[in-house]
Amino acid sequence: MNTSPVIRTAGVNDAPEVSRLLRSAMLTYCADSGISSSMLEAMTESIESVADRISRQTCLVAETDGKIVGSICIKKCPNPLVYNFSDKTFEYLKDLGESSYISRFAVLEKYRKTGLGIDLMTRAVDLAAGSGAECILLHSAATNKNMVEFYAKRGFRLIDSENSRGYMRGLFAYDLKG
Repeated sequence: MNTSPVIRTAGVNDAPEVSRLLRSAMLTYCADSGISSSMLEAMTESIESVADRISRQTCLVAETDGKIVGSICIKKCPNPLVYNFSDKTFEYLKDLGESSYISRFAVLEKYRKTGLGIDLMTRAVDLAAGSGAECILLHSAATNKNMVEFYAKRGFRLIDSENSRGYMRGLFAYDLKG
């Protein structure tokens, strides 16, 4: 059939397929970032953990021909200072009210560079803006040129970076205040 992907809200029954997608996408992410897959929490989380995240956050999936080919999760973050790790980060976050946080963004390799990732990110940004968030935050490997460029083209900017997880991890922000 090969229809265009449809974006919908995930249900907990999608957890096994979302888990498989995440593991597959994170292998490419690790290779592109120059980091070991053992450094990523997403590589070891159980299907139950994925189902729990789906039940507690807004998780969107892109589906085509009955198969999940993309995902992104976004949650409200009433106190963005939970992501503070330096004076520089604190200065950026200290005056923010409610924010949103994006995680587990993944697109099946076959669907990369088709606009699907842009569509998922746009939907997540729209959800955050509609919820009254002032800012959207996300973490990504600062060494992953493809992802850093992708986020920059969507309006995210690198706020700070740190290596507490064994690799240079950047905190990116998208200002929704204008």
